[in-house]
Amino acid sequence: MLDAARDMGVAVTLLSPPGAGGTMGAGFWQALIEAAAEERPDARFAAVLDCGPWPGFVLAALRQGVTGRQGLKGLVFTGDAAMLDRLTGAAQPYGTTILDRAPPALDLAASRNKPADLRVWLSGEPPANR
Repeated sequence: MLDAARDMGVAVTLLSPPGAGGTMGAGFWQALIEAAAEERPDARFAAVLDCGPWPGFVLAALRQGVTGRQGLKGLVFTGDAAMLDRLTGAAQPYGTTILDRAPPALDLAASRNKPADLRVWLSGEPPANR
């Protein structure tokens, strides 16, 4: 994906799986992002870690200092609005954005033509067959 985005001259957002803040952990996700940046230094991307409805995973990511480092710019928290407000306040000193839902994402797992589906997604045009 990073090669295709670079070739098309677009930046992309790498989104973790749902709830990965708890299953993978913030440190593991950050290590993946840093490896991607090292392997593809010319790629333009940001990364978002989905913490699901668990505020503790958001706080752990902030406490571990993974946000603000290479690529990781945001966290997803899908819990209640009052907690979202508190987490947003806690994230401000880190320069981290807390999203209330995951951004749209392309999952190529079921794709029968991954390169074509990826090009369509990166172009920002709706797929012809949908």
